[in-house]
Amino acid sequence: MSVTLTVHDTLADAPDPVRADVWALVCEADDAFWPPLRARTPEQGLSVGAGEVLDDEPDAYWASIQSHALITAEEGGRVLGMMSVARDKRLDALDLTASAYLSTLIVSESARGRGLARQLYARLFDLARSWSEAPNVATRTWSTNAAHLPLIAQLGFEERLRLKDDRGVGIDTVYFLKPL
Repeated sequence: MSVTLTVHDTLADAPDPVRADVWALVCEADDAFWPPLRARTPEQGLSVGAGEVLDDEPDAYWASIQSHALITAEEGGRVLGMMSVARDKRLDALDLTASAYLSTLIVSESARGRGLARQLYARLFDLARSWSEAPNVATRTWSTNAAHLPLIAQLGFEERLRLKDDRGVGIDTVYFLKPL
């Protein structure tokens, strides 16, 4: 079976079965993020304070990405991977506006190792080129994200800013940019 990449203008506009699959991916991957997605809020962004009380589910994070563009990798009517992308996102930390800001990338554990993340990135790069005359893609992650850091290095992202211990002792927030 082949994988189909689909772009939705916003997560909120995606069909209900796609939204349900994406919600399941977000819940499945919640603890794979640092901090967990259920600890993030639109008002606070990352929330990693000592003794932080986590929500039961990543509802606030889910609400915060509803206006983002959604790219899905689907096979057999099931979403196996997703990207949420904010267009024309102002990143004060980098003093720039990114034509595409990758907020979330998730590939189901059962579909990892098949190149889906790379395919999603290729589609994102095409979209960013169509969105801007001077396209670039930005993202941020944590310094111990062993799954994502090698891929973004291979794809040519450049580290632009490192906020030491921003996510806890020994865990930096790292911003990356890729001009296209």
